[in-house]
Amino acid sequence: MNRQLHVTVVVDNTARNPDLLAEHGLCFWIEDGGHRLLFDTGQGAAVRANAGTLGVPLEQAEAIALSHGHYDHTGGLAEAWMTPAATPLYLHPAALAPRYRVSGGTAKEISMPRPVRDLVAHHMTSLRYTNQPTEIAPGAWLTGYVPRRHPEEEEEPEPFFLYPSGQQRDPLMDDQALYLVTVTGVIVLLGCAHAGVINTLDYIRDLTGNAPLRAVIGGMHLRAASAARLAWTVAQLQRLNPGMLVPAHCTGAPATEALAAAFGDRCRPCGAGATFDFANGTASTTQKEK
Repeated sequence: MNRQLHVTVVVDNTARNPDLLAEHGLCFWIEDGGHRLLFDTGQGAAVRANAGTLGVPLEQAEAIALSHGHYDHTGGLAEAWMTPAATPLYLHPAALAPRYRVSGGTAKEISMPRPVRDLVAHHMTSLRYTNQPTEIAPGAWLTGYVPRRHPEEEEEPEPFFLYPSGQQRDPLMDDQALYLVTVTGVIVLLGCAHAGVINTLDYIRDLTGNAPLRAVIGGMHLRAASAARLAWTVAQLQRLNPGMLVPAHCTGAPATEALAAAFGDRCRPCGAGATFDFANGTASTTQKEK
C-alpha cells in the first residue's frame, strides 16, 4: 500500500498568504496515513487561527511533541492541546526548566510560559519523556538528546543561560528533532537544531542505518553563525546530500541565501501555509489556501 505523508507548516516567522498570521515560532502538522501529529506550537497567537484557516483539525492530534522548551515552540500549547487528558505530550524532561537570554546585563525569560507550565503540571500523567529515541506513531520518531560530536557546532553564539545572572550557559539538553522513516529515506523536521543541524542529521543517520535524507525542514539556528561555521555547515549538508532542504524560523537570511546558492532548486521556501507532500518516492510543495 502506498504511504501518503503530508507536512503542513502551521506557524513560521513568515506566512505564505495574507489570511495567515506570522510570528517568531514554529509549528508543524503531520498527516502520515491515518496518524495525525503536532510538532511544536509556536508562541501562541497564531496556532489556533492558522489551523482554522488551513483546515488543520488540532483536536484530532493523536500526539503532540515539543522540540525544546523555548517559548516560541511551546507558547501555543494551551491553544493546541485540545484534549490533554487523552493526548500524550512528548518532550525531554529538560524542556520544563527555566531558561534566559542574558544580554547587556538584562535577562529575558525565554522558557515555556508559566500558564503552559501550569497546564502541563495539571496533566503529568499525559507526559511522555524522551530521554532516548522514541517512536510516537508508526515510523515517526523523536531523537531525544542529540549527541554533540562536531566541535564546529559546540559554540552557542547566542547568550542562552539557565539563570538570570548569566553565570551558567544553557546546554539545551532538551533539543530534539522529529524524523519520519519511509521506504525511500528519512524526512527530518527541526525545531531549532540547537544541538547543531549536522550533529542532528548525523545522529538520525546513525539511528536509521544511514538511510538517505529525503527532506530536511525547519529551523537550523544559523542566524548568528560565523562565516566559518556557515561555510562548514553548507559543506557538511552537501556531504549529507538531502533531496530537499527547507530552512525556516531561526535559520536566518544569510544562511538561507547561502543554502539556496549551494542547493539550487532543492532549497525551497517555508512559511506558514506551506505544505510538503511525500508519496511514491517523490515530494511536492503546495500552498494551502483559505
